[in-house]
Amino acid sequence: MTAALRAADRVITQVDDLVSRFRPDSELSRVNSDPRRRVSVSDELAGLLSDALHWARSTDGLLDPTVGAALLAAGYDRDFSQLAGSSSAPAATSEPAPGWRQVQLQGRVLTRPPGLLLDLGATAKAWAADRAASLAAAASGAACLVSLGGDIATSGPVPAGGWTVRVGDDHRRGEEEPGQTVCLYARGLATSSTAVRRWLRQGKAQHHLIDPRTGRPADGRWRTATVVADTCLQANALATAALVGGDRAEALLGKFGAAARLVSRDGRVVHQGGWPWQGEELASLTGQGGR
Repeated sequence: MTAALRAADRVITQVDDLVSRFRPDSELSRVNSDPRRRVSVSDELAGLLSDALHWARSTDGLLDPTVGAALLAAGYDRDFSQLAGSSSAPAATSEPAPGWRQVQLQGRVLTRPPGLLLDLGATAKAWAADRAASLAAAASGAACLVSLGGDIATSGPVPAGGWTVRVGDDHRRGEEEPGQTVCLYARGLATSSTAVRRWLRQGKAQHHLIDPRTGRPADGRWRTATVVADTCLQANALATAALVGGDRAEALLGKFGAAARLVSRDGRVVHQGGWPWQGEELASLTGQGGR
């Protein structure tokens, strides 16, 4: 078990060194502050950028790594644990994100307009969960599950009956949170929500999921999306895009054949793509058959 934890910790430390927006010494922070249009990046950062651009393309821009300035405008300029519950600082003017098509990656050469601020939060943490689970299983010789703030990745043989996982708006509350307990057989599960990681700025609610079309926190039909997939990266990309996409969520998830649980802003639930109804504690939005 110690070997598994060490392997997972190394991955988490590596990804923090690469992409933290809150550390001026991270590679991504140095890239964001570089005044040149074209810069060389490490193999590791190039891989994470490639993932982000792939999912931007696959979600038709709903998941966009160019929302860095919008996150700052919303006040998300430090680790969430350090954000005050309320701030009197005025929110900066919001405008649409520059757009992922402004970013080009050829090998290790990154080209983007100077001043464009990249954020890989929607993909890098989930990639870290996948990688940590894989290395932990290899180091320990046992089946492993890694959970990073709602992003779950597994590796190794699935236990008999699957992994028991509780899903809800806020995973930190465990059984106290209204939701559903499911048996996980897929390699990845991710939950994205606008109901947590919230703060006030001049009395106006803010959260960390930015709609690149407006540059403001997403304000669509759904408050929480949980998706299962072959990888945690895919699950998190689709869950986040579903929340940002609002009315487009069900079509997007259907395109990928994804099993998902969507919770509306008024607390009712839709199950899609074969997500089981057994144990659901919230009222159905569409009837027991789901969609």
